[in-house]
Amino acid sequence: MSVKIGYIIGSPSSTSINRAMFDAVKRNAPQGVEFTEIEIKDLPFYSPDHDGSYPEVATQFKAAIADADAVVVVTPTYNDSFSGYVKNAIDWASRPWGQHSFNGKISAVAAASISPHGGRPGAEALAAVLAFGEAKVLEYQLRVSVAASTYDEDGNFADEALRAEAREFLETIVGNATR
Repeated sequence: MSVKIGYIIGSPSSTSINRAMFDAVKRNAPQGVEFTEIEIKDLPFYSPDHDGSYPEVATQFKAAIADADAVVVVTPTYNDSFSGYVKNAIDWASRPWGQHSFNGKISAVAAASISPHGGRPGAEALAAVLAFGEAKVLEYQLRVSVAASTYDEDGNFADEALRAEAREFLETIVGNATR
C-alpha cells in the first residue's frame, strides 16, 4: 500500500537544520511511502482581503495538503514557539472560514534544534495550533537535538538509535494514515 506524506519545512534558510534533519528522516521510510514537499516559500502574508479570491499559490498549497494522506510540519523553535513562516502557512490553510485544510488530516510535528530540548517548545506550540484546526495531530513528535555528530558524511543519521526513532515516527504516521 502506498502512503503519500506531504511535508512542510518551516524554515526558509538555505542551511536549515530542520530540512537536513527531515532529509535524514525520509531515508528511514518504510517501503511504499511517497514524500512530497508542500512549498510555503511563495505564500504572501495572509490577509482576510484574499478570502474572496485566493491567489493561485495559496490554492495550490491547500490542494497539496488535501492530496496528502498525512502531513508532517517540520519547524524550528524561535523564541520558544514555532516559526512565523509556518504560522503564515497555517493561516492560509485555515481560510476561508470553514475550509481548514488540516481539518481531519493526519498530522505530525517534527523539530530540530541545536539546544538539548530538540525544539520541544516550538513543536508543542505548533501541535496545539494544528489541533485547534481539527487536525488529527499525532502525539508522537520527532524532536532532534542537532550536533556535529548527528549525521554521517552522506547526511544520514550517524546513530542507529536515531535512525530507529525516525523509522518509528514514520511507521506511526503510516499506521494512522492507513486506518
